[in-house]
Amino acid sequence: MRTYLLLACFFSGALFANECENGKPITRADNIPSSHVANMCDEYMTGYVQALVDMHYYEFQVRVIAYDETIYVFNLPYNELFARSILCFIYDVPCVQSVVPVNCCLEEFLCQIDTQSAHTIGSSAVFASMCTPPPERRICAIWLPQNTVLFQPLIADPRQVMNAASLRFNDNVVGKHVGAASFGGDFIIIRLKDILYWRGDMDLGIQAGIFSVFDLDNIEACMVNTDFFAAALATYAFDRWSFRFRWWHLSCHLGDEFLLCNPDFDRYNLSDEGVDFFASYQFGYAVRVYGGLGYIYSRDREFPEQPLYAEAGSEIRVFGGKDRFNRLYVQPFLAMHFRAWEEHDYDIDQTYALGVEWSKLQGVGQKFRIFIEYHNGYSKEGQFVRQRSDYVAVKVNYGY
Repeated sequence: MRTYLLLACFFSGALFANECENGKPITRADNIPSSHVANMCDEYMTGYVQALVDMHYYEFQVRVIAYDETIYVFNLPYNELFARSILCFIYDVPCVQSVVPVNCCLEEFLCQIDTQSAHTIGSSAVFASMCTPPPERRICAIWLPQNTVLFQPLIADPRQVMNAASLRFNDNVVGKHVGAASFGGDFIIIRLKDILYWRGDMDLGIQAGIFSVFDLDNIEACMVNTDFFAAALATYAFDRWSFRFRWWHLSCHLGDEFLLCNPDFDRYNLSDEGVDFFASYQFGYAVRVYGGLGYIYSRDREFPEQPLYAEAGSEIRVFGGKDRFNRLYVQPFLAMHFRAWEEHDYDIDQTYALGVEWSKLQGVGQKFRIFIEYHNGYSKEGQFVRQRSDYVAVKVNYGY
């Protein structure tokens, strides 16, 4: 009868279970001994799982009902990345044998399961509370959301705003040994829920970051260049899609030590304002592709640049698992990023990243990454952007 239920109004619970077992943890025994929940009644299990979900995903207002070691999940977010993270999180709970996401109305849900299950679930206090008409004032927005961002960062983008540090080798623009550091991220002010035709979520905020490079072969490890970036940010996500719009400013400054060591160097003022729009699509769990267009509408006359640029890339995540001792999810990844800029006659600028990321939640939330980065194309550093650059780097970062 459950097979009929899944075919009639649910996603496939069996397929979902296989997905979570494919390199993903299947018990949360590191949080609570399985023996403590082995004899829990369905009402207790419902409350326990609901509390865990609310603790980590409170803003999505997901509801659960436990019955016979199966967790039925209602009101999942329309963003598939978040929905999958929630389902895998629940499947990780001890004594949960299957997780069934429900995407039909409550009445149809009861009609499609067997009579005994329908009677037991339908007479429960949790189900009765779910049938109660929602209050007139529902949660339409969340101030300062914390658990994740709607548009995930572009890992292989050398100009992705994040907290990062790297050691570059054989950068023919800056030096043979280069230290690079960046600080910043997305600062979301408000998240609007269930809006527009697609019933997705929208984040409004700012993105700000600083990028600095240092010539480590110099006796004083002089700072060569620092770029300051700030943008008004709007992102939107539903199902497997996410979008990002930025209205940005970039200001570039050569380092004092570099100018002192190179007194004949021609210094230019580089200050740009522009806009860009990116779209991202997630193919299942493993593959993400994205692309976008940008236009620099204002440039300093000292360093004029051509305005149009296009970027695209992909990220592949496979063979994930869990470090149970440290209670962290571990996920290897391969990412690539390509840029074609009118300033470079649309010559392809390419960057690749291969490494591992650690996180507390599956697929979302803050992550720590360590990876090898290879860049071939043009420099990203201030007024050096017209020079060819080729380097290998070891990089670490922390953020979304």
